[in-house]
Amino acid sequence: MVEYYVPSWNEIEEGVLTIAEKMLDDNFVPDMIVSILTGGVIPAKLISDALGIKNLKYVDIRFYKGVKDRENKPIVRAIYVNDVEAKKVLVIDDVSDTGETLDFAGNIIAMFNPLVVRTATLFVKPWSRKYPDYYYKIIDKWIIFPWDKWEIVRENNEVEVEKKERFLEILKKLKVQKQD
Repeated sequence: MVEYYVPSWNEIEEGVLTIAEKMLDDNFVPDMIVSILTGGVIPAKLISDALGIKNLKYVDIRFYKGVKDRENKPIVRAIYVNDVEAKKVLVIDDVSDTGETLDFAGNIIAMFNPLVVRTATLFVKPWSRKYPDYYYKIIDKWIIFPWDKWEIVRENNEVEVEKKERFLEILKKLKVQKQD
C-alpha cells in the first residue's frame, strides 16, 4: 500500500523560503531559473519571486505516468530555454525521487554552456541517487502536492485530501456532459 504525505501550502512556503536562505548563505543567486514541467513550475515561481529573478525558463521532462508508475527513463518533450551561456542557472523541481529527472535536466542545460548549474527541490526521497544542491526536507512517502492532488485522486479516489468530495462531484458532472 502506498503511503501519502500531503504538505500544506504553509509548509511549501516554508520550504521555498528555507531554500532561498540556503542559497543566499551559499552566496549563490542564479541569473536564471529553469523549471522542470509540471511539478517544478510552482516552486520555481515562488523561488523566483522570493529572490527577484525574472528570467524563468522551462524544460518539459516526463518520468512518472502515475503513482509508482514511470517510464524506463526520463523523456524530454520540449526545451524552452535560451540565453544560458555564461549564466548561473538553478534547475527546480518539486521532488527528487530517483534523481534521474534532475540529472537529466542538468545535463540538458549544460549543453548551453552555463557558468554553473545547481539544482533545488522542495523534497527529496531518501533513496534518490541525486540529492539536489538545495532542498527543504527528506520524505519517504508519495507526496501529494496541491498542484497535483486532483490527478492523484483521479487515479485513486480513496486518497484522503481536502475538498475531495467536491472534486468527485465535478468528475461525475464532467462524465455526464461528455456523454451528451
